[in-house]
Amino acid sequence: MAWSVAHCGGMTDRSAGGEQRKTWYDVQLTGRPPDSMRSDYPDMTVRTMRGQTALRRAIVDPHELDALLHEVGTMGLTLTAVHRLPNDQSGAFEADGARTGAEVDRDASTATYEVRVAGELGRPLLRHLGCSHYAVPPLTLVRLALADRDLNRFLRACTDCGATVQQVRRVDSSR
Repeated sequence: MAWSVAHCGGMTDRSAGGEQRKTWYDVQLTGRPPDSMRSDYPDMTVRTMRGQTALRRAIVDPHELDALLHEVGTMGLTLTAVHRLPNDQSGAFEADGARTGAEVDRDASTATYEVRVAGELGRPLLRHLGCSHYAVPPLTLVRLALADRDLNRFLRACTDCGATVQQVRRVDSSR
């Protein structure tokens, strides 16, 4: 296996024939790439993920997170993600997703977690859960194999057609 220096200073894996090895990526978009891109990216699969609700809560004790997850599960909600937020993203949110400016008074033992569930929850359920929240719009998940040099070209083509790139994640190539 040969390595060469890529134009941005990183190392690129090259096969014995000199071609760049392809890497699998998951790309989350708002909007959908046009079907015409399928000829340029034949390995591309596209699926739409329905809207979600993101719930945020300051957690002091791990048992509080366990209790929230248990409550979400017993209500029959489909859990899609759980993650701890960096301290600079831990502010409170209004129902429409706008920051309230009210910061939770926290010490070193407090962390804010975001729990995402499938679908948009109604006001009574949101009041019952007692979390700050916001709606996550439907997203398109694109999985494709690209040579490293082609990733920027693909992302630019998506944004040129009006899609917004939410996240790009390199995935296991053994798929």
